[in-house]
Amino acid sequence: MKQSSQLSKIKWVRHGFYNAIDSQTVKHPLLMNQVHSADVLFVQNSWDELPQVDALVTKTKGLVLTVKTADCAPVLIADTKSQIIAAIHAGWKGAFQGIIEATVLKMMEKGALLENLVAAVGPHIQKKSFQADEKMKTLFPVTEHHFFEPTENGYLFDFDGYVLHRLRRAGIQKIDTLLDDTFPDETYYSFRRDPSNPARQYSVIELI
Repeated sequence: MKQSSQLSKIKWVRHGFYNAIDSQTVKHPLLMNQVHSADVLFVQNSWDELPQVDALVTKTKGLVLTVKTADCAPVLIADTKSQIIAAIHAGWKGAFQGIIEATVLKMMEKGALLENLVAAVGPHIQKKSFQADEKMKTLFPVTEHHFFEPTENGYLFDFDGYVLHRLRRAGIQKIDTLLDDTFPDETYYSFRRDPSNPARQYSVIELI
């Protein structure tokens, strides 16, 4: 399990980015039915039926907000003053649609202040492993084409750089990113490496 140095400074936050094996040790994860959307849910209680969203925000202690990933970026956010936290499943499609900005807005609706937000991005697929094609590139505005590096077979997409770009665009300046590449590192699940494997690793954040 890995942690963010920024989030570790907040005494009332517990968090962790777990690999494939460590994820089995997470107790009482509050999960989502993730669909690569820009939908965010404010949470006050646990549930039996998973909500179809890609981010959770809470002010309630003891709820283990949990993101499942296998190449996508898990993003955990906390307000360093107010006790408000969020967990985001940020695949490239969700990030493109605005899941990060939508989550920040939801946090601010509940009392967070932009200048107090700290974000941590967990292990995800890195540029050297992210093959993209022309069809994907044309979805992005020209001002974001620099995230695509031309190769003989298409492009390499700077997914890490793009997630950081969206976080900064949302107004967050204090950001940690863990640069473990889930594609070649077999301690992590990777959809691109093994699309037949439905298993996912967990990233969690909780108010204590």
